[in-house]
Amino acid sequence: MCITMEEYAAIRQKYLIDGISQRQIAKELGISRNTVAKYCKGDTYAGLRADYCRDATVMTQDVVQFVDKCLLEDSLESNKKQHHTSRRIYQRLVEEKGFTGAESSVRRLVSRRRKNLPHAFVPLDFKPGDAMQIDFGEAYAYLNEGNRTKVYLFCARLSYSCAPFVVCFRKQNTEAFLEGIVLAMEFFGGVARRIIFDNARVAVKEGAGKMAIPQESYAALSAHYCFRMDFCNVHSGNEKGLVENLVGWARRNLLVPVPRADSLEKLNLMLRASCETYIASHQVVGKPAPVASMLEEDRQGMLPLPGIAYDTRITDTARVSAFATTRFQTNDYSVPVEHVGQEATIKASAENVSIYVAGKEIAKHRRQYDVVRQVKIDAYCNLTSN
Repeated sequence: MCITMEEYAAIRQKYLIDGISQRQIAKELGISRNTVAKYCKGDTYAGLRADYCRDATVMTQDVVQFVDKCLLEDSLESNKKQHHTSRRIYQRLVEEKGFTGAESSVRRLVSRRRKNLPHAFVPLDFKPGDAMQIDFGEAYAYLNEGNRTKVYLFCARLSYSCAPFVVCFRKQNTEAFLEGIVLAMEFFGGVARRIIFDNARVAVKEGAGKMAIPQESYAALSAHYCFRMDFCNVHSGNEKGLVENLVGWARRNLLVPVPRADSLEKLNLMLRASCETYIASHQVVGKPAPVASMLEEDRQGMLPLPGIAYDTRITDTARVSAFATTRFQTNDYSVPVEHVGQEATIKASAENVSIYVAGKEIAKHRRQYDVVRQVKIDAYCNLTSN
């Protein structure tokens, strides 16, 4: 049985946070017990085995977000006589989105979404495992034989213990954003119940603060790890002041003097070691105990990591050209010549591009952000010959 991302999120919430039995979850959601059992522990997630090229169902994520937008507009309008009805939302979906489903399906969705309108708030104090704040910053480093390179610092900080995590990427894009969150959760050894972030477009599709509508990829990540998304209000950086301080601290302390490393990977190993040293040796002014001991309390209050990590890579498909290359975004990446003419799947993380044919990885490249047209054949790893 296929379930939506919203149903998956509800299953994880009820099982992991509310402590409801699988039998009761199945009864409340009208989903079979076998399906509920499959998704409870996070060993898989909705859409994991889906064909990337297949057509979406009628009740797509775009439809869900359109419904949410209508309901959020209503919440801003004090005159309840001018709020959307389910029929009006259905009519707008048909007119504006070309919706082809039944009105009854929209009515059920509207009813369900009205019960789950988000209520955002920022507490003055934090409990163990309650929240993680995240942000991006900019810095420079000398990489790859001394080339001065602009890097983007992904910074995460647990709100209770103030334990830090810093990792660098060459671009501040969605892949880096999602990958940074996963790396931070793995570094801390658990999932904070809320993640506090600003309204940058890598996370927010439209709106801001409590009215923000998240990007589909961020919503999917949230469902798999079962954390709540809290977006700061506009011009309210104080709501995530701990991580904003961390960005400046990391630049002044971890990146001065400007570091030199053979690769971005080695720079990130240095940053990770510095974070571990901070945790082991530091006590924040005003906190009752050292960071290390408070981090253990944080871990006790966190949710467990799911059985498998979420695949944060973006996916595309392309046919291998006569020049034994596949095109991804602005560049061509080489593959072994025996795959010429075959259909390839391309999966790109923030820093690497992997190419698959028939489910087998045949080449892996460092991702190119500048337009170089073709990544030379000696720059890739021919996995079929290993």
